Amino acid sequence: MAYRAGSDLVGKAAFFLVTVAAARRLSQDAFGDFSLGSTLGWMAAVTADFGLQLHLAREVARRPSEAGRLLRRWLTIRLWSGLVVFVGIVAGIAVLRPTGDRAAAVILLSATYLVAGLIEFLHYFYRGLSRSDLESTLTLILRLGTLGLALIALWWRPDVAWLSVAILLPTVLTFGYSVRLANRVATSSGAAPAEVGARAPGVTGEILRDVAPIGVGIVLSALYFRIDVFLIEMWSGGRALALYNAVFRLIEALRLFPAALLAVALPSLCRATSLRPVIRMSAGLLAFSAAVTGAVWLTSGWVVPFVYGTPYAAAVPALRILAIGFPLMSINYALTHQLIGWNGHRAYAAICAAALLFNVVLNSRLIPAWSIEGAAWATVWTEVILSAGCLLALSVRAARTEVVAPIAWEASS
Repeated sequence: MAYRAGSDLVGKAAFFLVTVAAARRLSQDAFGDFSLGSTLGWMAAVTADFGLQLHLAREVARRPSEAGRLLRRWLTIRLWSGLVVFVGIVAGIAVLRPTGDRAAAVILLSATYLVAGLIEFLHYFYRGLSRSDLESTLTLILRLGTLGLALIALWWRPDVAWLSVAILLPTVLTFGYSVRLANRVATSSGAAPAEVGARAPGVTGEILRDVAPIGVGIVLSALYFRIDVFLIEMWSGGRALALYNAVFRLIEALRLFPAALLAVALPSLCRATSLRPVIRMSAGLLAFSAAVTGAVWLTSGWVVPFVYGTPYAAAVPALRILAIGFPLMSINYALTHQLIGWNGHRAYAAICAAALLFNVVLNSRLIPAWSIEGAAWATVWTEVILSAGCLLALSVRAARTEVVAPIAWEASS
């Protein structure tokens, strides 16, 4: 876990430096295009995955002896889904015809995030086998390579399109290496290596039954988590979007500890037969995140101008509001993973649908009135809704021992 947290720290710090350099070297309008393209790309990757990576990790954790077969089955599907989403994005650009810089940013950053999503898919394969050390090493390689090329691109030519190319190149190379590594890991597990293009009989029923509900929930979760980017751009303009995205990146960087903890603990959550593991985990996350929230409140007044420059000082109030929701964001990492680990993917999808609806309605009232501060408050209250829904669903499932027991049996068989 220390290696995972350390690699995440370095990786997020590296990409955060890319964001800071972009904010300083690009104009605010260009940085707004970078923010929009990054968000669209991230959501495209989430849509393309559609729950496949979590399903793979859960199944590999329960049946590690079948790791090769499982990877062989789902890697092919994941590649096709990524291609379909990318074609859809290109078609959308052709229809909407945005400005040249914005179109280039969206296409290149979407490609980057879609390939990064494939890397993340393989990371979940490693997590299912309790080999998060491999994920950590690949994260270091990718993020440090991205940082180096991005800084060179911004120094040579501060243009959003060239920056996007610099981010795409190391992502493609890392994915190629990770595919070979996954084949070796699958072979060492005693199963056949993952052969792209292999047919998987009976996979349609499994997708509809087990994968699709996770995918619906994750896509809805991505929408409620970052739909404010599009709403801010629509109601407050590109410069407000640049301010909000800058401080939101700070909150994302702080989430490395919860992410590292869940990367290591995912197999144990999938095999758990009570709420005790997730309660212990949530208590630790709450203590950590509460301390972080206090630190953000005390230091944000000078941190934001120091990191991004004086023009971004206006985003300090939004950062402080987002920090209020950080403890809930951290706890929700654990709660949602436990719910999915207990086959509660349908409940997870329903909760995320309710959170999305709540978020859009609240943003429609708060953004026109309070701009980015309103979007920050909408994020905080949406996390409250998510926490309440997950706690209720987990309590119901924990009380139904006839549901939890088969999961424990399957993990031990």
